[in-house]
Amino acid sequence: MKHGGPGSGFRRRIYDSPAQCVRDLRQIVRFIRPVLALSTKAGIAASFRERIMLVVTGVNRCRHCAHGHQLVARHVGLSQAEISALLNLNLADCPEHELPGLQFAMHWAESDGTPSADARSMLDATYGAGVARQIEAATLMIHVGNRVGNSFDYALSRISRGRFGLLASER
Repeated sequence: MKHGGPGSGFRRRIYDSPAQCVRDLRQIVRFIRPVLALSTKAGIAASFRERIMLVVTGVNRCRHCAHGHQLVARHVGLSQAEISALLNLNLADCPEHELPGLQFAMHWAESDGTPSADARSMLDATYGAGVARQIEAATLMIHVGNRVGNSFDYALSRISRGRFGLLASER
């Protein structure tokens, strides 16, 4: 859910309640095998994982995750130009074989974790169930991080009466 009341420029998704956070953490537990595979040699490439992290962060606009994943993405070989493009949801220069996964991750984030059955079927058909679950697990992981970071910023902006926690576009 996007937030912002009268006089508030905050327009990012946050956790409205602890129950929402618990729901997402339970999802991570359900995806534990693909989550663990992400950090092994059997997992998707680190550059692909970081592209997923950046596009989901681009959808959710978490400044904390954007900063952290820019650093990781540079470490795994992405250029600053590609990182900026991904955060702006521009997939033009991405490897072609990663496009379906990145488009799915964007759709997943835009639909707030409820991708269409067709999108999930396409992901499975393109990559196979194992890789498809890793893509979805990476998407879920960064989505939770984005929500936590944005929730922190929302509280910060409320406490400081808008002096802190807002993005430049929200001022």
